[in-house]
Amino acid sequence: MSPAVAMDYGSPRTRPGGSETGRTVVTIHIPAQAEYIAVLRGACAQLAPRLGCSPAETADLQLVVDEACGFLLRNCLTAGDPDHDGGLAAAFVVEGPSLHITLEMQADVFISPDDDEFADAILTALVDHFAWHVEDSAVRVEIRKQRADGRHE
Repeated sequence: MSPAVAMDYGSPRTRPGGSETGRTVVTIHIPAQAEYIAVLRGACAQLAPRLGCSPAETADLQLVVDEACGFLLRNCLTAGDPDHDGGLAAAFVVEGPSLHITLEMQADVFISPDDDEFADAILTALVDHFAWHVEDSAVRVEIRKQRADGRHE
């Protein structure tokens, strides 16, 4: 059986009275394999322009997602079959002037990365927030990109 990619797109929510909240949620589950990261880069390419990101800013965001996925794939170890381990889950939330991206993998063992101040400096220079957390068996990377002018559409 071949690995599966699953996507779910939540359209903007409508409040009572008919006004939209301006929130779009896209969730994607991919196998924990490097060749599927392109799916998440593609999601960035579609969502970043909704914030008014330039092509260069969109490429930067794609780079950050690529690096974050690589971080998870290198540092999360599972004892199970890698094709059936739950894979890598991504949630992209566009809300007002922000794009929030959460990437998560389950891990039996998480290898804490060496403190790489250079990589951290580059990643945080490209987005407004970049952090990773470990809770029980879940390893999560959080990324936030804010529209430069901070305005709402």
